[in-house]
Amino acid sequence: MSSIKSSVVAYQDLFTSSPTQSIELGTYVETADGRGFRYVKAGAAALVPGKVQQAPAQDTTNQNPIGGLAVAAAAVGTFQVTLTGTLTLAENALAGGFMSVSVTPGQGYTYKVKGNTAVSSATDCVVTLEDPLQVALTTASTVVFQLNAYNGVIVAPATMTNIIVGVAIYPIAAGQYGWVQTRGPVSVLAGGNVTCGEAVGTLQAGTIGALAAAIAGTPIIGHAMGTITSGEYDLVNLVLD
Repeated sequence: MSSIKSSVVAYQDLFTSSPTQSIELGTYVETADGRGFRYVKAGAAALVPGKVQQAPAQDTTNQNPIGGLAVAAAAVGTFQVTLTGTLTLAENALAGGFMSVSVTPGQGYTYKVKGNTAVSSATDCVVTLEDPLQVALTTASTVVFQLNAYNGVIVAPATMTNIIVGVAIYPIAAGQYGWVQTRGPVSVLAGGNVTCGEAVGTLQAGTIGALAAAIAGTPIIGHAMGTITSGEYDLVNLVLD
C-alpha cells in the first residue's frame, strides 16, 4: 500500500473520499517513491480517475475583473479592506484565497484572505486579511481575488477557465475531500496521439479532462512515459509540483 511521507500528522488516505475535511486544502504530501499529491475539495460533480482537474472557474465580475475592484482608503497595518463597488458575495466566499493589489498604491503585494462579509448587489463588502497591509491603499488602488485553487475543483473543460491543479486518482464524491496527484507517474486520458517522452498539456477545445501534446498557449503538465493513442489512458510523469 502506498504510504504518505510527510510532516502532516493527521491525514486522509489517498484512495478515499470523505465528507469531513481533515487538513488544510492545498496541503502537499509525497509518497516514499516521490509521487506528490494535493488535498482538495471536489466541486459540484464527482472526480473521475485519470482526468485532469482545474481550479474552480473564475468570477470576473465579483472577484477578479479586468482593472480590479475599487477600495476605500486603508492604512498600513490594518487587517481589513472595504470594497466600494456593487458586488454579490456570500459570507466568507473569499476565505482561504488570496488578494492581489493590482493598481498602485500598494501594487504587487499578495495577502491571504481570512474572510469577508456578505453582500448582495450592494457595496461595502469588508474583507479581512490574515496579515496586515504593508503599503497603505487609497481610492486609486484596486484589488483582485483568487479563490483557493483546491476548493471546489472541477474536471478541466474544453477551454480552460482557471489553472490546472492535478489529476484525479480516486472518484471523490461531489462536495467531499480527498487527493489529486500533481507529481510523478499517473494514468491520464489522452485526447490526442502522444509520443513517448513528449511534453503534454491540457487539450484546448477538445475532450474534457484529457491531455495532448503540448502546444503554444497551453500549460505543460508533464511528459508522456509511453506512446499514447487518442482516447486511451497511459502513464504521464506529472511536473505540477
